[in-house]
Amino acid sequence: DIDGIVIKVNSYHQQQIAGELSRSPRWAVAWKFPPVQKTTLVENIEVQVGRTGVLTPVAHLQPVQVGGVTVSRATLHNEDEVRRKDVRIGDTVVVQRAGDVIPEIVKIIKEKRTGREKEFAMPDKCPSCGSKVERAEDEAALRCVSSYCPAQLAERISHFASRSAMDIEGLGYKTVEALIEKGFINDAADLYSLAEKKDEIILMDRMGEKSFDNLIRGLEISKGRELSRIIFALGIFGVGENTAGVLAYEFGSIDKLIGSYEDDLLNIEGIGPIVARSICSYFHENNNLDLIGRLRESGVVFPAVETRPSDGPFKGKTFVLTGTLDTYSRSEAAQIIESLGGKVTSSVSKKTDYVVAGTDPGGKIDKATKAGVKILSEDEFKMLAGI
Repeated sequence: DIDGIVIKVNSYHQQQIAGELSRSPRWAVAWKFPPVQKTTLVENIEVQVGRTGVLTPVAHLQPVQVGGVTVSRATLHNEDEVRRKDVRIGDTVVVQRAGDVIPEIVKIIKEKRTGREKEFAMPDKCPSCGSKVERAEDEAALRCVSSYCPAQLAERISHFASRSAMDIEGLGYKTVEALIEKGFINDAADLYSLAEKKDEIILMDRMGEKSFDNLIRGLEISKGRELSRIIFALGIFGVGENTAGVLAYEFGSIDKLIGSYEDDLLNIEGIGPIVARSICSYFHENNNLDLIGRLRESGVVFPAVETRPSDGPFKGKTFVLTGTLDTYSRSEAAQIIESLGGKVTSSVSKKTDYVVAGTDPGGKIDKATKAGVKILSEDEFKMLAGI
């Protein structure tokens, strides 16, 4: 199976005449086929709890082949989406793979309803830990408020150890699940005391002495990560890699960030009310402050960061990074921009000066074009930075 074709001008000479845009050639166009759609039954709707406590309804479908793949589950995103599509247990639905990848319910077929279908309602308590769930006025998602929800634990620790965060070698998701199941870890700080439990851990499946030694070495190395990566590793709702970097530069230390107020955060470009409220809520939660204290006691450094350079070729300029760059990761490109006096934000606005576009840049390019923001290719960015 293929999902489309690319049509190209066949003459190299004519290709050179046509030239290229910042993100695509003028001499080639991609033609995607319409997604394959199939009908199936919704057998049940269950709720999953993610890393940040968000409750997500997931439709369990009667298995059906869609574009060469067996589809048996499809996310329904949130309560509003369920209501908008009016999906009920027992409904006959049309499904497709969005972008030929992610299964989604396109619509229901009301004509096939028998009257035995059941309406779905989101729970008022977390299905994993039984804690209360809340929905902010300006959010679509319900969220479990407990810091000790077991459904969130494996996701939170796996995020903490991920490559863009603490980058702990030897600590994959399956290992995290096994360590939790055995009772060796209950939060990220517990990772740094695993060396004391060597005799028990090396007896675990797929561990052994060599794997254990690699894990301990990875944990020791992770204690010296940059502040931006540690902030990202904490898993604060709404704080991605770019925002973590901005916070590190703006405040310079974890203690100043902990002591910040919503107004301080709202004065930072790229941080809106939802994220500002989320950051303040995180650092006003005693369990989270206790976690940071225990990480420090374990040897995690939380280094101070020099504030944003006042001079440099990017002084006063705001950048947005989108797509995949060939030479740098997004975090590396962001560090270059910040070292030259610029800022990196996650969304395009009228205050954005440049959008740096790699391959597969997504909708930010359209927003930049509408807003009249200059779009840079990777080569143009490097030239502007003097690299």
